[in-house]
Amino acid sequence: MNKINSIITFIGLLTLYGCGSLNPSYLDSEAPKTINVEGRSLEKRFYLLGDAGVADSDESNEALEAFNALIANEDTSNDHLIFLGDNIYPKGLPAKGEKGREQAKNRLDIQLQAAKNFKGKTLFIPGNHDWYSNGLKGLKRQEEYVEKVLDNNEAFQPENGCPIEKIEISENIELIILDTQWYIADWDKHPTINDDCDIKSRKAFFLEIENELKKNNEKTILIAMHHPAFTYGLHGGYYNFQNHIFASGRSVPVPILASLVTQVRSQGGVSPQDRYNNRYNELMNRIITLATDSDRVIFASGHEHTLQYIDNQGIKQIISGSGSKEAPVNLGKGAQFVSGRRGFAVLDVFDDGSSVVKFYGSENKTPTLLFSAEVHAKPIEYDTSLLANEFGPEREVSAYNKEDTDKSKAYSWFWGDHYRYIYGTDIKVPVATLDTLFGGMTIERKGGGHQTRSLRLIDMKGRNFALRAVKKSAVQFLQTVAFKDTYIQDDFKETLTEDFIQDFYTSSHPYAAFVIGDLSDAIDLYHTNPMLFYMPKHKTLGKYNEEFGDELYIIEERPDDGFLDVASFGKPDAIESTSDVLENLRKDEKYQIDEPAFIKARLFDMLVGDWDRHQDQWRWSRFDISDDKKIYKPIPRDRDQVFSNFDGALFDLLKTIIPATKQFQEFDGELKNIKYINLAGIKIDRTFTQNSSKDVWLSQAEFIQENLTDAVIDDAFKNLPKEVQDETANSIKEKLKERRGYLRDIASRYYDYLDDLVIITATDKDDHISITRGDNTTTVAVSRIKDGEVQKPFKKRVINSKETKEIWVYGLDDDDEFLVEGYGNNPTLVRVIGGQNNDTYTIESGRRVKIYDHKSKKNTIAKPGKADFKFKDNYRFNIYQYDKYIDKTTSILPSIGTNPDDGVKVGLNLSMMIKGFKNDPFQTKHNFGGSYYYATEGFEIYYEGEFSTLFDTWNIIVGGRLTSENFSQNFFGYGNDTSNFDDDLGLDYNRVKTAIRTGKIGVVKNGHYGSRIEINGGAESIEVEATENRFITEDFSDRVLLDERMIFSVLNFDYSYAGYDTAINPTRGMFFNLKSGVRMNIDNTERTYGFVNPSLEFFNSLTRDRKLVLRTQAQGQFNIGDKYEFFQAAVLGANTGLRGFRQQRFSGERTLAFSGDLKYQLKSFKTGLLPLKLGIFGGFDYGRVWLDGEDSNTWHNSYGGGINLNAVDAISGQFGIFNSVDGLRFSFLFGISL
Repeated sequence: MNKINSIITFIGLLTLYGCGSLNPSYLDSEAPKTINVEGRSLEKRFYLLGDAGVADSDESNEALEAFNALIANEDTSNDHLIFLGDNIYPKGLPAKGEKGREQAKNRLDIQLQAAKNFKGKTLFIPGNHDWYSNGLKGLKRQEEYVEKVLDNNEAFQPENGCPIEKIEISENIELIILDTQWYIADWDKHPTINDDCDIKSRKAFFLEIENELKKNNEKTILIAMHHPAFTYGLHGGYYNFQNHIFASGRSVPVPILASLVTQVRSQGGVSPQDRYNNRYNELMNRIITLATDSDRVIFASGHEHTLQYIDNQGIKQIISGSGSKEAPVNLGKGAQFVSGRRGFAVLDVFDDGSSVVKFYGSENKTPTLLFSAEVHAKPIEYDTSLLANEFGPEREVSAYNKEDTDKSKAYSWFWGDHYRYIYGTDIKVPVATLDTLFGGMTIERKGGGHQTRSLRLIDMKGRNFALRAVKKSAVQFLQTVAFKDTYIQDDFKETLTEDFIQDFYTSSHPYAAFVIGDLSDAIDLYHTNPMLFYMPKHKTLGKYNEEFGDELYIIEERPDDGFLDVASFGKPDAIESTSDVLENLRKDEKYQIDEPAFIKARLFDMLVGDWDRHQDQWRWSRFDISDDKKIYKPIPRDRDQVFSNFDGALFDLLKTIIPATKQFQEFDGELKNIKYINLAGIKIDRTFTQNSSKDVWLSQAEFIQENLTDAVIDDAFKNLPKEVQDETANSIKEKLKERRGYLRDIASRYYDYLDDLVIITATDKDDHISITRGDNTTTVAVSRIKDGEVQKPFKKRVINSKETKEIWVYGLDDDDEFLVEGYGNNPTLVRVIGGQNNDTYTIESGRRVKIYDHKSKKNTIAKPGKADFKFKDNYRFNIYQYDKYIDKTTSILPSIGTNPDDGVKVGLNLSMMIKGFKNDPFQTKHNFGGSYYYATEGFEIYYEGEFSTLFDTWNIIVGGRLTSENFSQNFFGYGNDTSNFDDDLGLDYNRVKTAIRTGKIGVVKNGHYGSRIEINGGAESIEVEATENRFITEDFSDRVLLDERMIFSVLNFDYSYAGYDTAINPTRGMFFNLKSGVRMNIDNTERTYGFVNPSLEFFNSLTRDRKLVLRTQAQGQFNIGDKYEFFQAAVLGANTGLRGFRQQRFSGERTLAFSGDLKYQLKSFKTGLLPLKLGIFGGFDYGRVWLDGEDSNTWHNSYGGGINLNAVDAISGQFGIFNSVDGLRFSFLFGISL
């Protein structure tokens, strides 16, 4: 045991490295405390105070007193004061008369008094503690109180418990306020959440942040949010030495237990308020990635009761959370300054774009400057002095360099021909500069699509245009589509992957958009009017010359109210975005979609092969027919993907194994795969075609066929550059004409697919929704209720039960009435989702009717009618999301490895996830997998299925496993000192051929914050083969049943918790697992035993840059009773704690093993294909087994090391070699995880 104590002591000393201190620490202790700002003009000053909610005594009020002293002689009328959350400890503002109300009010009043002393604008934002007084009710109580006292109805932001507020501070500064607790909270516990908010999903929240960052990327952007993105305080896992002595603040010292508790809290993120808790980590990883692409973003946060300034890979984090409390803090990665003492921060933003932060402590309630730093320097201006002033009227130029498009026949066969040669063809185009284009244009800002490089331009009339480079950005595509939570743009530049994506773009015709206008005019479809030209680098481009100029560009209108006189937009009364249209459709029934016009537009998309038709690819012309009728007609835009040609052997292969890639099709005359070409568009299709029957789709198809004549098509293709009016263009024309002939069939097939699920929505006003059953039909009609009277239906749909599997009817907000009546054969399943407020349900016929509404809100069941009422506070059931993903996805992931026991091991995992009404994160998940082991010629296959929320928050889980008769495991006999005769008898001697059949069924609960609980029961059938010349037959045959199948029943309980910074290569985190249960032999019930198998693993970073990481693990297996078979024994070996030994090397009744690795992350580097992270590790294992009656004091050990490989957190490999008394053991494993 002395060795165990030594190991524990060593590990404990290493983990103490993460201890924090209260005293100020500096990365550069000699750096001056002040920054020279002479010559700069201050544009705005922000005073930042956080976590001031305990300020009710002299000690806790020090920071506020110091703040008051600092501003006493300052003119703050142009400044902002921001309280960064946790404004009231411990539980927000209770209601009048409730316990703690007076204390909470007093604590808030002290801050409000400081705000009154401040002459500028004051803002309070919420923290997690402000949510703790009855959730949103307490939050709104605090909002109302703050705004009343300050006489400012905008003093508390965001309002109404919503997640985001944007404030334009000046032309050069934008303030974005985020309620991060809104994201972290369990929404099922807050039934009224988002009732008064436009944003109703976490996905929409991220989209809003992304849009705001892109919209303001020319400005200094201050993001004020309570929870920090980076932190080295308690919530970041840094505690002081006292925490390792006293557990959870207790006065009695318990050193070992306290260190364990501290280790769990610091590394595990077990609290949702800790930085590396799953939900918190998910939030910050996404925000960091979104912000990294902006030049001047600053995060200002509280939460930690410390002062910190962190510059982590260009992300600037200010933490000012010691407004009333103190806490230990460590100088971690990227930290320039930290202090655990009370104080506050001041951020100065200058009109040249630079900014400076200053941190103040409190010394006898007097402000003391502790640290200053330059946050952002003045942006460097592009030197345009050497650029030409004169340019010719025309230029011959190609989209790509010709050498980049010259490929071999083998390359073209594998990767495809696409339209590659066109990208390398020189075409003659006009030359344009910003000062001459359309009479002169100015740049508003840089655009931000998933792949296009663009600028937003404004002409002399104030109209908005988009300038897009023909050559797209490969790394921008990867960043926004594939790696949303990790910034990778710099890593992928100048790699083969970037070259491949760049070549991938040649599958779209670069000039096809110029054909679309004439085709659209022929069928009365609105369209933009793109123009093609060459733009050189020139002085008017200014700083944008860095990224733009000297290539081909397309310019087209950004449809808005500046183009109301444009004929190709219909000369409407207004032009709106899809988001505005969706909002208005909910707001009032007077807003309606011209469904035939939209259907025509969607059929045209299919005709020209345009698969990229998400919501932002549309604008909408609004025609005000009367005060009570406003009609929207679509304006399709961004026609980059028409006539796409995804050919080549690679795409054929990808379409076979990854169904989602089937949207990348070859443009042909038939359009065989109607489902996948509409993956992007189907969400708005269901939303905007709620009234339309199949006849409407067919009639619009016929209209296009009749009006899009051969002559129209031929003339339209004359708009291509003359240099590419060639055989390829002629081939596209012929295929287009052929596809036109199939358009009626295309319309019919797509309608049938779309009609499989029908979604009907009411409005946010009082509505009457009637659902009438008939034989094989269901009629849904939606009417407004005005003055108690049901009006004429504004939506009506007759649905055929033979064509439609499900109907979802959403009442949305306000008091709605639902009537289900009528009887008929074969009724379609109807899901009624009441939404907010008091809904009334009159169900005359409840067969195959499921009704969802809030449990905690008042609803009225006038007549139940045997419907299935599911009144639960389940947010994902009760909310309407037009973009809810409803489909199935499939992935196939291979793996390969080797070790002495298995030989070469090849594995394959097929995962299928079905998303339907229940899709958080799925409705049904199927996991199929298998492995083949070359050393034994054995294999195993397995299946696990999970079915969502059949029992409230618990899912049903089923599974099974089957192995071949050659499938082997090892057995060396019972005991801690068994012998290994590999060198004399070979590896096969201890292999036992075991044919296994198992099955299980149970329930599982997946927590939002990293936990998982599974309870299951099942059966196991096992047959051990009596193989000659093996240990099992020579030395153990009298103690095991051979060549006969044994059947066991088993009851399992499995709990696990995982919390990491990054799952694939953690530098900080914890994994805990507890498997327990009872197993009984069906044929001999006396042979019953229990088992408890715990495992605890930690990852501790030991250096400031987090490159050196300590991984520690303790694991055990404990059988309760001795009525188990040898293959059910507690075992130690390569996969269970001793990496230098064979698998199942030692068997007994109990095991205990400790492992430790020191891992070092070498510098990341680029390969030709992918960016690669390479790490090395050295490890040591220590363990033993116990067997009743055995006298052994042996503790086995193994030691070794290896190499870890990681590419983009998706492809990983490990090579390891470990040594023990049994000799060296080499292994490697390579796999893909998505």
